[in-house]
Amino acid sequence: MWKMYSRQFSICILLVSSGPSSLPQSLRDPPAYSPPPSPHPAHTTLASPPDSKEPPAYSALDVSILPDRNSPTSSEPPAEDVLHFLNPSHDTLLSLSLRYGVPQDALRRKNGLFADHLLAARRTILIPGEFYKGGVSLSPEPMESEEEVIRKAKVRRFQTTCKVSEYDVALLYLQQSDYNFDLAVEAYLADEKWEKEHPMEGTSTRSKTGQKRGKRKNGLQTGFTGQI
Repeated sequence: MWKMYSRQFSICILLVSSGPSSLPQSLRDPPAYSPPPSPHPAHTTLASPPDSKEPPAYSALDVSILPDRNSPTSSEPPAEDVLHFLNPSHDTLLSLSLRYGVPQDALRRKNGLFADHLLAARRTILIPGEFYKGGVSLSPEPMESEEEVIRKAKVRRFQTTCKVSEYDVALLYLQQSDYNFDLAVEAYLADEKWEKEHPMEGTSTRSKTGQKRGKRKNGLQTGFTGQI
C-alpha cells in the first residue's frame, strides 16, 4: 500500500513540474529558490585569493576622521585675537568659554595656562581668533586705571618687603610718602628700630593711644604714623 501511494505521489510531482501551470494566465510561477549571494561589505577586501584556505583579512579602513571640536570648523583664515580685560569677581575659564563660544582647552593653549587657578594672576587674556569670529572684545578696557593698579602693586610689595600683614598699615606708610616706595620702607624700618630700642615706652604708648608706633625718647613723634 505504501509503495503504491509513494509512486502516485512521485508521478504527481513530475506532472506538476513538467506539465502546464494550473495558475491563471495573468500569474506566473514563483522563481526557483536559490540562496542569495553573500556580498562582501564595502569597507572590506579579500587579502587572499578565493581558492586559498586562509580566511580573508580585513584591509585598513578608510574611515574619515571626525572633526575635532577644539579645531575651527571653517576653512576661512582665522581672525585676529581679541584682548579681554579680566574681572576677578566673575571671569573664569568656564564663563569666558561660554561668552565667546571658545573651548576651554583652546583658551588654555593660547594663554599658556597649565591650571585654571593661574587665571587669577592675569589681568588680560587672549581670545583666539580662529574660534571667535566676532572680533569685538566683551571687556575692552581694564576695570581699574593703570595708576590704581600700580598703587596696589606697591602696597603688596611693601607688605612683602617689610613683612607687614596689615594692609591698612602698608597703605598708610605709602600714602604718607606719596607712594614713594623707598621712602616708605625707610620710615617703617626706622620705626621698627626705635621700637626695639624702647620696648617699654613703645608698649605703653601703644596701649594708651592705640597707635601702631610710639614716641621717641626726646618726645618727637616718629615716622609717618606718628604724624596723624
